[in-house]
Amino acid sequence: MHVNFLPRSSGASSGPPSRPRKPWLAAALSFLWPGLGQLYNGRFRKGATLIGLAAAWQLLGIGAAETFRWWLSSLAGYTMLSLYAAWEAYRAARTLHDYVPGPHNKATVYVGAVVVMATASVMAGHAERWAFPIYTVSQTSMRPTLRSGDRLRCQALHPRDIIRRGQLVVFEYPGEHSLIFVKRVVGLPGEVVEVDDGLVYVNGDPIDEGYYASRRPGGKSLDMPPARLAPDEYYVMGDNRHASFDSRSYGPVNRARMLATPLYIIFSIDEGRNIRWDRTGLPAR
Repeated sequence: MHVNFLPRSSGASSGPPSRPRKPWLAAALSFLWPGLGQLYNGRFRKGATLIGLAAAWQLLGIGAAETFRWWLSSLAGYTMLSLYAAWEAYRAARTLHDYVPGPHNKATVYVGAVVVMATASVMAGHAERWAFPIYTVSQTSMRPTLRSGDRLRCQALHPRDIIRRGQLVVFEYPGEHSLIFVKRVVGLPGEVVEVDDGLVYVNGDPIDEGYYASRRPGGKSLDMPPARLAPDEYYVMGDNRHASFDSRSYGPVNRARMLATPLYIIFSIDEGRNIRWDRTGLPAR
């Protein structure tokens, strides 16, 4: 008696099926956040390293916003990190034709990575807005120093920060908290300030205002008789003295209402919605 057995199929396998990695998806994930594509490819150690590096870059790079050059360099560096991670993930995915998902391809790992990324982004965003807020100029009172449409990166003022004469400050309008102005400090606490034809006198002597725009020929400026400032008051004025709503109208500004001091112009847009490239990166002083 003869019994014939069918031969086993060489392609049969009791293990999980292979799932080739898609190079374009791996690259897109790592460009969105460095390291995410590496996790998709099963490279957990490299992915975790890149995710941690990107999170640290966002959190520690906040201080770079203090100067335009360092802020731009930090942004360019992070972009290069994203491009490298995308390229590396794309290259690795092209070799994973018979890839079998492992323990690092579980939903818990992806969710954990997303939580870390989202937490770092939210913390960095809040910290940067708190330390280096951005305000947009919408008036002409600070011409020619600032123009309407200038978007200013500022540094938040804290109670112990010293405010000096000639410094630009962003503050809340003394009458309503909903209005935000930017002016220049010309009078300090305890001083006697007087304005005559747009010129500022402190304790009876004129102050040197090299930043002050030339007075308009034949124009008239709102003047103010001598007045002594309180220990917590500052006198602020616009550089465009003949078209500025400032302390001559609403009085001195209390220190508690001062929010920030401008650092530089991130970018500027004119009335026709065109970008003024020549103003990008200019210091605001």
